[in-house]
Amino acid sequence: MTWRGAVFLVLLLQTLSTTAIAQTTQPQFGGKYAELDERRQKLVADWVARLEQTTGQSIASGPFYDELISLSIKTTFGAVTHALMTTHLTDQAAADLGDALTLVERLDVVRGEVTGERGDHQFRIYVRLTADAVDKLSRSQQFKRGADNSVYHKGYPINYRGQGGTPSIQISIATDRRNADVDVDYRGSSFPAALFNGHLTSSNSDVRAGNNYDKHLNRWTGFQNWWQSFFGVRLERPAETAEGEKRTSLAAVPRAGKKDVDVMAADFLKAWLVEGNAIAAMSYLSERSYGCLAHDKDDPLNFDRGMAPFQLLINLRAAYNAIGKHDSLEGLVVGTRLTKPGLRVIDQPHRGQFVAYSVPDDIAIPLDCGSELMPGGSTSARRVYGNYAGTSFYVAGQKDVPVALLWAKENGYWKIVSWRVGATDDAAAPPPIMEPAVTRIAVDESLAAAARDFLESWLVKKQYDAAFAYLSPRSYRCYDIEQDPALPASTSMEDAGRKLRAALASSSAAIGTGRKLDQVIEAVEPFLASIRVMDHADAKVFTLMSVPDALADAAECTARAGSSTIPDPVPLAYGNGFGTTVRFKTRAGEAPVLRLLWRKDNGSWRITSYGVELP
Repeated sequence: MTWRGAVFLVLLLQTLSTTAIAQTTQPQFGGKYAELDERRQKLVADWVARLEQTTGQSIASGPFYDELISLSIKTTFGAVTHALMTTHLTDQAAADLGDALTLVERLDVVRGEVTGERGDHQFRIYVRLTADAVDKLSRSQQFKRGADNSVYHKGYPINYRGQGGTPSIQISIATDRRNADVDVDYRGSSFPAALFNGHLTSSNSDVRAGNNYDKHLNRWTGFQNWWQSFFGVRLERPAETAEGEKRTSLAAVPRAGKKDVDVMAADFLKAWLVEGNAIAAMSYLSERSYGCLAHDKDDPLNFDRGMAPFQLLINLRAAYNAIGKHDSLEGLVVGTRLTKPGLRVIDQPHRGQFVAYSVPDDIAIPLDCGSELMPGGSTSARRVYGNYAGTSFYVAGQKDVPVALLWAKENGYWKIVSWRVGATDDAAAPPPIMEPAVTRIAVDESLAAAARDFLESWLVKKQYDAAFAYLSPRSYRCYDIEQDPALPASTSMEDAGRKLRAALASSSAAIGTGRKLDQVIEAVEPFLASIRVMDHADAKVFTLMSVPDALADAAECTARAGSSTIPDPVPLAYGNGFGTTVRFKTRAGEAPVLRLLWRKDNGSWRITSYGVELP
């Protein structure tokens, strides 16, 4: 059990009051405008100046950064720019090209956590690059141009990725060579575990999630974890519970009984923050909420749910001890309004402490942490009210750290099933980028038949030998590229093949039996203009495409493992490489994308490369 893994407390503690720490003199790192270095202050100041021109409202850069932008925006800006400024660029002759932050001319938009948005629209900065940025990237040893983005980063197809493994900086560039989307990828795209982990799409680039901060610090030194402190006091791991405490009986029935959600929410906050009665507070937390703690894991399906209630109990108590005694919620907890369309505000007597909402199913289900961990459980959620409710507030004056709790009824009792901390629902949109039209072509029926037979053999019929027969020995080299880092590397190509065969079986077993193919996977169409999408009978289940020969060659396992680069511009010659893209269905809707490369081998279609694409 890790302190950083206790997402609920670690994030909520950022909202606590200063009463318990007024005597401290420890500095706070990175959370204030004054603590940014000169170059990043200049980026923010220029950003604010352009906002003033657009809105006509005048505000100083310091107050804007410190008081008006959310925690997740600050951490995203801090993490991405820190990674850039500590990545030194050199060409093949070791000549100095400056650090990667010098590639940025100006900051356009910073996007932290945005409620309801897809993963590649969160936790990134949108910038205008300098005129020579692409030239420097192409000459540098520290970045390599990878296969063009075709599913994620829409509008920014040119893909440069930092070398040296995960975590890595990804700079996705528009065709004008000046506008770019920059993020840090902390999670590996391992096959097959990543296929079912819907949480990866939201936590892949969030430095706050799980052990992403540790990964960041191991790669780029000098980054302070200021968001897991409050007012400059570094959080320490709370004491472990005694064995007797681990046997404490946790009430399944909330003490307020079967009341309206506002009564339940008020009693939860009172029990936790005023009375310090963590046992009573825990009675309001559904077991479904334990899935939120799984965000600490690279493989959330292996999360120890048995320890989750005790982890939360310890941390609820530690939070109460940190804020000190309060006689009431008045002034300690303040309601804050969410503006997401579809939420219906509930008129209730506790609106000073929290705002309550009726939340429709189509908004609630993607926010339910457990939904992200349900392979093959996709549902078509409708705009139906009554099954979910929400509450939002901030604690102790921390307006930049809003807390949103999602509630659902269990056995007639309203309980907390999910939470979001520091997210926004009205974030600025990225700069508009012209989107190219996708060319559509007729399908090669033999390819369509092969793709369907492979997917059905693997995922529906559980005929793993038949599915494995579609994998060319050339694809075995991808095993060590895509493998889970926790698993041993292959010892030979034959061993890699055996491990791939086992991975096919284990991943298919995870989704169970008795399902049809369209209940398990869905098509994901590319946006890249150079890719030609095929029309076929199963176009809603899996996507087929013809890709330029140069992109197909770059996608091969040997090319990805080596130093070969993609020509710029990409020659538009076709006929030797074809692709399939699919996404496994979860209730949350956005799992990573599986990419397969098909080629003809002695007259038969074979998969020569595969990969898992994250935002």
